[in-house]
Amino acid sequence: MNIKAVEDVDGYTVLEMSMWGFEKLSLKEKMLIYHLWHACVAGDRISYEQNYKYALELRDLFLDILEYEDYIPSEVYKNILSYAKNIITHHGIHDSRSTAKFMPKFSAEELREAVKIAHEHGFRHKLTTDIERAMFEPDVDVMLTQKNPTKGDIITESKNTFYHDVTLKDVESFEDKYPLNSTLVKEEGKLVEKVWRAGNAKVPAGQYAKELKETVRHLSNAKEYADEPYRKILDMLIGYFETGDPKLFDDYNIAWLKADEKVDTIIGFIEQYLDARGCKGSYEGVVFFRDEESNRIVRAIADSAQYLEDRAPWDNRYKKKWNHIPIATAVMQVIGTGTAGPTCFAGVNLPNPQWIREKYNSRNFYIANITYASRTAFTDVLWSEFIENPEDKILVEGAFHARGPVHVTLHEVIGHGSGKVNPELKGDPKDYLREYYSTLEETRAESCALYFMWDTKLISEGILSEQDAKAGYLAYAVEYMTHLARCDGEEMIHADHERARSIIIRYLLEKGSCIFYKKDGKTYPKIMDYGLARVHVGELLSDIMRIKAEGDYDACKSLVEKYGIYFDKGLRDEIVRRAKKAEYPSNFAYVMCYPELVKDDSGKTIDVILKHYPSMIAQGMAIRKISG
Repeated sequence: MNIKAVEDVDGYTVLEMSMWGFEKLSLKEKMLIYHLWHACVAGDRISYEQNYKYALELRDLFLDILEYEDYIPSEVYKNILSYAKNIITHHGIHDSRSTAKFMPKFSAEELREAVKIAHEHGFRHKLTTDIERAMFEPDVDVMLTQKNPTKGDIITESKNTFYHDVTLKDVESFEDKYPLNSTLVKEEGKLVEKVWRAGNAKVPAGQYAKELKETVRHLSNAKEYADEPYRKILDMLIGYFETGDPKLFDDYNIAWLKADEKVDTIIGFIEQYLDARGCKGSYEGVVFFRDEESNRIVRAIADSAQYLEDRAPWDNRYKKKWNHIPIATAVMQVIGTGTAGPTCFAGVNLPNPQWIREKYNSRNFYIANITYASRTAFTDVLWSEFIENPEDKILVEGAFHARGPVHVTLHEVIGHGSGKVNPELKGDPKDYLREYYSTLEETRAESCALYFMWDTKLISEGILSEQDAKAGYLAYAVEYMTHLARCDGEEMIHADHERARSIIIRYLLEKGSCIFYKKDGKTYPKIMDYGLARVHVGELLSDIMRIKAEGDYDACKSLVEKYGIYFDKGLRDEIVRRAKKAEYPSNFAYVMCYPELVKDDSGKTIDVILKHYPSMIAQGMAIRKISG
């Protein structure tokens, strides 16, 4: 299947979301997708509000000024268009991966002149001093999530909107009643939680009520096309959005864990990466359907969960007994909104609370079409530029697609789903490990994937081969190098997933099972001993599991700061140059699918078809029209 590259957004190559299998769904299943799609999109603007105080205002200003192309000087307009694409790609003016602010390619004077010209033809937006400072002053509102502050603390230096007039000291002894879904503010010297909820006859509306009411309306419409068990699950989700009650969300998650629907959604305030404190959840909405063709590998790994847990390299005290075989499914993603798109994840393991995972297990999704697209686009460039040895090139090229679903599924199912904490630990490990928890958990999941790739049972059953496992290690080292290009202009690595990759590779470099060598002025990776590399990954994984299980903050901080944050700037600069010359993108984003009803002459819906947005701006315009 060919992968279509639509456009470039400052190093992010925008791909058209590939899709297969939708046409085989029943009309009922397609209609369920239709209404779940609208439920997810209805809340998209929440992400702008959560990300940054001026994000929505900037989105509207730049989308609307594009209408005045005929009047604005062409070079200025070109740069304004580029900035608008960035805003849609990242839900604001900060990169969705690093959370660092990106700077415009036009000057403040050029923007003022463009706005002045547009005003003469009916443009209504105004530039304020605060907006100009936010855009053009490099030292203003630098990071949405700052886990390594230099002046204030992790809350005051983070510029997302989860907290207002609150410091880290204020929350040290504060217990959130609505940990995932509230804004924490200080009123008359006291901390107050502003709950995110739609409200109903018994509960007053809260923040984001307008958007959540629309989400509730579309979820209610979706129930008509859902089977009875799933209908009840949607009812529970609706109740949570109306009341904001965390207990209802726990109940929903526990019920959702028992489901294995062909069509499903992940929607709500889920991941906590944006909050430096690791508490508040960012809005996301994903709709997907089962990919029957890719399920064999995913199911086989899920069936082996207890077998792999028993053979994990960590202490037996931290090994859990899986009460049920985890539900793991290969799926086709139709839409990702909020923090789930246009930059998309390849897999997911939910729910996040440790106590639910230990008692009820988890659900795991391998996003087949996203993984296929991101792993297929530009692979020829990747191997030709960043692998020097011809035999190594043959190794990774031959095993590239085979290891993709295995790595992602091991990461999600075993990585995030495995292990148990010390029963004497009161609360969730994230409460102890705080700003370093997300990095540690992603490192644990990635290490699990690399470690278990070599398991003899998986190899003997044909899930992957020893060559695939070798390719997995070498490709991982290559990807560490190429991902350094994402740190162009940065002093440190900010994103948790990138920190995880850095911890693993730098640990292997220190141990000597992996090296970087130079030839003809270019740096290349080499795995010196694959068996030894696996041993070293196991050692690291054992330590990580102990840190999590015991809530050892000092050890966690030491590990992350030693291996995960800093990098060789000379190597980074070299990789940036090589990637640009080879036209290899630093990252990917997606133009998604949208559902369109097909009706007969009487107005009856007879089918639903999926279409692609033609560009990032078209996608942003269309979603704004729906979500506001």
